[in-house]
Amino acid sequence: MLWGDVFKGLEQEIVLAYDVDEALVIAHELRPDLPRPRTAYLVGHTSS
Repeated sequence: MLWGDVFKGLEQEIVLAYDVDEALVIAHELRPDLPRPRTAYLVGHTSS
C-alpha cells in the first residue's frame, strides 16, 4: 500500500492478502497513524 503524494513523498507498507478488502484492512491495522486506504490493486500473487 502507498500513502501520500508522489511529488511530496510516499509511505509504503507491503501487505500480503488474499483479496483487496483484506489488504485494505491489514494496511490500516499496520499504519493506523495514516489515513485509511481507500483503494488497492493486486500487483502479484503466488501459487502454492
